[in-house]
Amino acid sequence: MSSPPRPAAGWPRRITDGEAGTEAVGAALAAALEPGDLLALHGELGAGKTRLVRGLAAGLGVRPEAVRSPTFVLHHVYRGGRVVLHHLDLYRLGEGADLRGLDLESLLDGGAVAIEWAELGDLSGLDPVHLTLEERGTQLREIAIDPAAPARLLDAFASTVPGRPG
Repeated sequence: MSSPPRPAAGWPRRITDGEAGTEAVGAALAAALEPGDLLALHGELGAGKTRLVRGLAAGLGVRPEAVRSPTFVLHHVYRGGRVVLHHLDLYRLGEGADLRGLDLESLLDGGAVAIEWAELGDLSGLDPVHLTLEERGTQLREIAIDPAAPARLLDAFASTVPGRPG
């Protein structure tokens, strides 16, 4: 288990206005998403993690309305798009979640993985791209991406039109 990352001054940021803006950031990232990508999503309840995944799915060619929070089932798989998307949520597993049973390595071999509440599990040995989502008002969200992310994902994040730099 690790603490959620605290975005430093150098982390690229976007401010989104409403759910559509958060989904647009996800759709932009989806354009660059590849099998083997692991997105570690961090944010409080209601910060927009599932909305971001809905945008990822839409950007991959999956019906966005099919995306539901996996809090109670732990794992949803979205097929039919350009890349298979695995959507996991560690919230119910709690602090120190044992991820061995999820076989992340196999999931990454065949698709991309987005994990909500990623800080609750041990992702050591993997190479996650950390994204943080924070509420900045009733509809505003600040989304930040780890600058160590692959350049293709950083470029896609920067190309987001509805958001604005943070």
